[in-house]
Formats: sequence, structure tokens, C-alpha cells
Amino acid sequence: MGTKRELKKWLKQYLLDRPAVTREVAPVHRWELDYPSDMRSAQFSESGRVVQGWVLLNTEHAEWQQKLTIVAAWEPAYELCHPLEIERADVIERVLGASDEDHLQRYCGFRFTVPPSLTRFTLWLACEDQRWLLQVVEINPPEALQAPETLKVLEGKAGWLFLNNDTNASVDQYRGRLRLTPRGLSGWQRYLSAFYALAEKQKAASAVLVAPSKESVMGPGYHPYAEGAGGPIQQLLALPEAQVLVYPVQALMALGDDAFIQTDTHWTQRGAMAASKVLAAALGLDERAVENTFVDDEYGELSLTGDLGSKLKPERTCRISSLHTFNYHQYRCFDNGLPNFGRLVVLANGKALMPGTCLIFGSSSSYSMFNYVSRLFKRVVFVHSAGNLDPEVVKAVQPEFLVAQTNARFVVQVPSASCSLQALIAEKKACLSEEEVMMVAKRRIGVETHNPVISSLGLSPWVVT
Repeated sequence: MGTKRELKKWLKQYLLDRPAVTREVAPVHRWELDYPSDMRSAQFSESGRVVQGWVLLNTEHAEWQQKLTIVAAWEPAYELCHPLEIERADVIERVLGASDEDHLQRYCGFRFTVPPSLTRFTLWLACEDQRWLLQVVEINPPEALQAPETLKVLEGKAGWLFLNNDTNASVDQYRGRLRLTPRGLSGWQRYLSAFYALAEKQKAASAVLVAPSKESVMGPGYHPYAEGAGGPIQQLLALPEAQVLVYPVQALMALGDDAFIQTDTHWTQRGAMAASKVLAAALGLDERAVENTFVDDEYGELSLTGDLGSKLKPERTCRISSLHTFNYHQYRCFDNGLPNFGRLVVLANGKALMPGTCLIFGSSSSYSMFNYVSRLFKRVVFVHSAGNLDPEVVKAVQPEFLVAQTNARFVVQVPSASCSLQALIAEKKACLSEEEVMMVAKRRIGVETHNPVISSLGLSPWVVT
């Protein structure tokens, strides 16, 4: 939204997406935004740019105070919703000339953070299904660029680390203070409908697997904040289209501390096995046969830094249980080696439980599942796309099993049902650093264009890309 015309267009669409937005005069006696403000220096915390202020209602609406929230919006699919929960004695005394003791509106303040790089966001006052526009906040781009770097790790109890200040606002999601908008929810409805239509067209057993966040599983015991209600994952699970969505939170909770890695955002290998079992059941596999497939697995202890531990100085490590009686690497017949989006991996195991092909459009949580799904399906085709679907790949592979896998914290980014793997590969290759080029070359497993496995799966166009 770089121009006023674009801003007006966005606001108009926002109102159309929210038919409950009232056009009546706001019931506000007076309100003020302390930060950000042209009158004061910008304030930042470890979590981002501070947004702080207060709202006083007209006398006849004073009883609404406990139901009010301040909504900050800058993306069409989600928004922040924070209650008026801070006591502001200074406001009651200065503005109303009254004592704050037992005053009906003494908790009239709000304080939260938004990404420090934001240059524009909109503040609304909301009361249940009604809301009123308070202000479009604009920040000088130079000021936004000079914002201090924020810590990406949140220290929990007993040395457990959690993600903080990520682009998906994981902490606000966990606390129930970041929510999908009607546009975000309708986007998920369209995506789920398109996914199941695509699976039905291919006559494939199908499932959308959402990896629960570390916060949702380990949070009750170790997170510094309490879990809130009504966050994006709860909103998604409540949709009619999500009735067959696979969300293995109970299976992970049953593992206790073995579900997630203490210094990483991802589940452990035992957690990946638990998720694989739940997924297999959703795809119609015999549960006892699946259980027997992994019954002889043995694990040993290793030291791991993890994607969270590596962000601290000095780095933090933990001990993990690592599967040492099986490794899927022996079944890789192709791997383009690209980092994250655009990676294509093909696994082939003639001794697998099921004779068919499982096509997975997944995310980083899928990798630790390879040790298990490669023993369940004769062929596994993995596309790193975080659930974004390429219908052309589906048409070419013609899988017996179709899976879309994303992570709960990615729910605020509605996946597409019509992405292009070729475009993802080209885009990734175009921006590889020298270090990444070396990494890709090291882990790439190439094949001849007419490799029988690749040809039978119809993947030649993507293998030679």
C-alpha cells in the first residue's frame, strides 16, 4: 500500500469483508496514541515497535469498556486484537478530573508491539461485532529502517526456548491476540475446497496435515505466557471445511517432553513418528500394520543446537533422541537440494508397506517425517511449498495419496491451490548465495532425464528445470 489511492482501496475492501463494521459515530469521549507519535521518540521493546495509548468512552457507553479491543491491521488475512487491560490512573485524573480508584474506565490503556519494519497500519476500536476506525498510522520509512533488531527467541521455563518476533507473530497467535480476518477465513475455505476437489479428481486418499506449534504442545508447561483462545489455528479448525483436517496435537501431547526439541521450533523424530501415524490413519492405512512398521526402531542420544539455540550468544544446545536404526537417505533417488521453497525430493522404497505413491506438498516439518513415510509408501514425492499446490505436478504424478502439510504458525498465510513448482525452482535458483550454491551441490542427487522412476512419476519437466 504505497499510495493514498491504494490505502483507500484497501480500506474499502476491508469494510466490504466486514459487513458488521458500523458507520455510526464511535462511542469515544476521547482517545490518544502515545506511541508511535510525531510528538515523541519511537519506542521499541524486545518484541518490536511499541503501540501504546488509551481510550475513554462516552458516559452512556462506559459499561462497554471491558468488552473493547484495539485492532491493528496491516495484512488482509489477519489482524492483532488487544484488550484494554492497562490501568491508566493518569488518564482518569487528567482527562476526567476523577480519582481512578474503582473508576469504571480505569483500565483504559493498551500496549502491544507490531513489526518494527512497518510503515503503515490501521487502528480500530472494536466491541464484539462492531468496530470504528480510529487512525491510519503512518511511519517514516527511514525510521522504520533504523528500528533495532529484535530478539528472535523467547526464554521459557526450565531452559525451553520458543520463537519470538517472527513474521507470523507466533507469540500473539499463541496468546489468541492475532486472528484471521473474514478474508483470511474465506481464503482457507476456498483452499480446502480446491484441495479436496483436486484429490477427488485424482481419486486419491487425501489429508491436510497441520503440524501443531511448539507453543500449543509445550506451552502449558514451559511458555512464559498463558495460551489464549480464538487464535488462527482454532479459527481454522472451526471451519466446516476443516472437519477432516489432520491436527495431531493430542498425539504429540501424549509424548510429553519428547514431542519437541528444547532448542528448536520443530518436533522431535518421535514427534514426527507420532504425526506420521495419525496421518497414515487419516489416509486409510491399517493402524496395526503402521505400528508394526516402526516397532523395532531404536533411538540414541545426540547433542543439538537447533534453530532457536543458534540465535543465542553463547549458543544453547540440548540432548535429543535420534533414530539410528533407519535412515531415509538410502532411498533418495532424486533431490534438487534447494533450500526451503522449491525443493523437490523423490524417495523410492520397494519394501514399503503400501505399493502406491504419496505426493506431499509440505514444509520444514515434513523432513523429519521422511524416515517414517518412506517406509509406509513405495514412492514419496515431496515438494517444499508449505501446502501450496501445483495441480500440474498432481496431474503428472497421479498419486494414490495426496497430502498438503503446513505448520500451525503459517496458518495466517493462506496457501494457494494453483502455484507453480517450476516458478518456485526458478525463483530460488536466481537468488542463491555462493554458500547456498555449494550447499545445493553437496546434497543434490541428480538423475538422467529418462530415469525409470522419474519417468514413471512424470517428473522429468521439474527434474531438468
